[in-house]
Amino acid sequence: MTAKAESELWDVYTKDREKTGALHRRGEKMQDGEYHLVVHICIFNSQNQLLIQQRQPFKKGWANMWDVTVGGSALQGESSVQAAEREVFEEIGLQLDLSGLRPDFTINFEDGFDDYYVLEQEVDLKELHLQKEEVQAVRWASKEEVLKMQEEGTMVPYWFLDRLFEVRGCDAHGYQEQDVRVGFATMHHLASWMSLVEIVRDNFPGLETQELLDGYRSTVVKNMERQSAICALHGKIVVGILLFSVKHNMLSCMAVHPEYRRRGIAGRMVELMLTKLDRTRDITVTTFREGDPWGAAPRSLYQSLGFEPAELCVEQGYPSQVFVLKGMKTDN
Repeated sequence: MTAKAESELWDVYTKDREKTGALHRRGEKMQDGEYHLVVHICIFNSQNQLLIQQRQPFKKGWANMWDVTVGGSALQGESSVQAAEREVFEEIGLQLDLSGLRPDFTINFEDGFDDYYVLEQEVDLKELHLQKEEVQAVRWASKEEVLKMQEEGTMVPYWFLDRLFEVRGCDAHGYQEQDVRVGFATMHHLASWMSLVEIVRDNFPGLETQELLDGYRSTVVKNMERQSAICALHGKIVVGILLFSVKHNMLSCMAVHPEYRRRGIAGRMVELMLTKLDRTRDITVTTFREGDPWGAAPRSLYQSLGFEPAELCVEQGYPSQVFVLKGMKTDN
């Protein structure tokens, strides 16, 4: 440990992460009930490679091992973000502005709190200036490479290292907003599909009773079997549903979870449906009539997707209206 490191002072915290006003000198043993703050910064590039550093062979603690991008203790008076910005600049010469950010997650250890910042940024390794007292090398590494290094005993053994490549921008459940995927539904999705139907069933005539709901479920199963059921998935949760008929060239029903609307999910499901229907013929969908309290949002949605109002009708005993997506003309 260098003389500079030995002179470092840390703020002392309680177990509830409140500063006590006391200071602790690095290298000395912390007392029971005393805690300090540590930060780690994990920088990924757009190829999901992690920027890793190799510690110097004379560095105390995990000497000569490969580590995540940067890590270190917060100094007296520093916030978590300030400590993270300073450590990155000191160790690899990279200037970051983390203002407004919070740690992606925090791990409690015996003597303190360890805040992890997980970032995506393209970094030119040739432009970095390594702190020779701490860092001997840096490189980009894929998940497979990092896990191989950990297995070989040359990477600091973080127990969560494999998940680190999956947490950028994730919520507490490990999902990302941009991770909503659209595809053809299978029986594996049926339970979550019907769970969504329970949420939106009051908006759709023909689902008022358990008997009608059971009939709808049977219809969904048939559509899944013939690949005319589309769903949007957030993780494993169905957040959008669409049934269509190739025979009748029509969109049979569509719904999006209330918490996922206005994200373009409906449009993406319709785009996938159109790859299976005959675009040279009119494509129809039946929805609410103008003036119906339930009709404003779905009518606006279908019109935004290119459908036009057509004839009035009655469906499931409910006054409705057909909307038409005009067939595309072909050159003879």
